[in-house]
Amino acid sequence: MTARKRHVLTLMAVGALLATTGVSTATATSAASAAPAPDPCAERPATALDQRGDWQCVGLATIADANAQPETPTLTEEQATQLDVARPVNYELGVAISPDGRLYRQTTPPPAGPVETRPSEAGGAEDEGEPRPARPVETRTIFGADDRTRRAATTSYPWRAMGSILAPNATTSNCSGALIGPRHFLTAGHCIHQGGGGSGQGWYTNRKVAPGQNGINSFPNGLKNHAWYFSVSGWFDHADPAYDYGMIVLEDRADTANLGWLGWRSTGHTGAHWTFGYPGWSYTCAASPSPSKRCDNYLYGDDNSPFLLTTNQIGTQADIQSGQSGSPIYKYNNGDRRVIGIVAYHGNWGTRVTSARSANFCNWIRVSPSAFNDHPCE
Repeated sequence: MTARKRHVLTLMAVGALLATTGVSTATATSAASAAPAPDPCAERPATALDQRGDWQCVGLATIADANAQPETPTLTEEQATQLDVARPVNYELGVAISPDGRLYRQTTPPPAGPVETRPSEAGGAEDEGEPRPARPVETRTIFGADDRTRRAATTSYPWRAMGSILAPNATTSNCSGALIGPRHFLTAGHCIHQGGGGSGQGWYTNRKVAPGQNGINSFPNGLKNHAWYFSVSGWFDHADPAYDYGMIVLEDRADTANLGWLGWRSTGHTGAHWTFGYPGWSYTCAASPSPSKRCDNYLYGDDNSPFLLTTNQIGTQADIQSGQSGSPIYKYNNGDRRVIGIVAYHGNWGTRVTSARSANFCNWIRVSPSAFNDHPCE
C-alpha cells in the first residue's frame, strides 16, 4: 500500500472514531489550536537570574522595530524640578532581558550598595581646574562657543573605557556610555529600551558597543556583543526621566575585561566634573580633525559644574549633543574618575547616581560577573 493511501485511510479512521464519540472534526481542530503555547520561562535552560530568589521570569521581551532608533528628549529646568517629588520604591526595581530574549523582573530591592567604587586604574591627564563661570541655562546643548576637546588616544585608559553604541551593521553610533565593570557598560535607559508601557514597548536588541571608537568605522578596541540588558521599572513601565538609566552587560571576554573601567560615587556631586561621549557624526564639533568639522564619531568631552542638582537629576553646564546620551558625567582627581551621573536629556541633564542606583549597579554586576577580572561588588 502506498504512503498516500495509508494517510487517507488514517484520516478516514480518525473521522469515523470522532463520529462514533460525537465529537466533530471542527471541534477537535479547535481544541488542538487552543493548546497552550510553550512557556519560555519553564522550557528554556535556566539563566543566572533563575538561580536567584529576587528575580522572576515573566515571559518573552518585546523587541523594538528593526528600524527604530533611540530619541533624546528635551528636559527643561522646570520639568526637572517637578521630577524631584517622591516616587514609589518599586520604580528602582530592575527589569532585564536575557541573551535569548526572556524578560525578568526584580521582586525585592537589592542590598545597599557602596557609597562609591574605585576605577580599575588611574590614568589619562585632565585639567582638574575650578568650576567655570555659570552659563545661561537654555534647552540648547552647546552653551555659547563649542569648547569640547577630542581624545585621540582611545586605545589607552581611560578613553578606551568610554564607548559608543551602534545599531546592527552600522558604522556610526547613536548613543554613548562607559564601562563601570569588566563587562558592564553603563548608559541611558532610552538607549536600550523605548520606555513606558512595560512590555508594550520594545528593547533595542543586537546593539554593538565600541569602546574607544575613533572615527567612522574605526574600532581600535573591537566591537563587543551584548549578553544582558538591565534597566528599572521607572523607565521600563513609566518612561520617567528620573529613572532614565540602564546597563548593557557584554559578552565575557578577556579583551573586554582588560580595558579597565570607571568608578562611581553617590555623594559629593557639587563642583567641577567632566563628561565624554560620541555626538551624532553629522553634527559640527569645533575640535574635529575632519575638514568639514563634522563630529565624525570621535570622542569629545567638556568640563564644567552643575547649574542644578535635584534628588534624581544633574543639570550640567558642560557642552553636550545628541548621540552623547549615556555618556558618563564624572568627578576627576589625579587620574581617579568616578561617575556621578549619566547624560540623558537635551538641556544637558543627566540621571544622578544615588544610593539606590549604586545598589542596582552592584546587583547587576554580581549576577553577571566576569571570569577574567574581579570587581569590588562581586
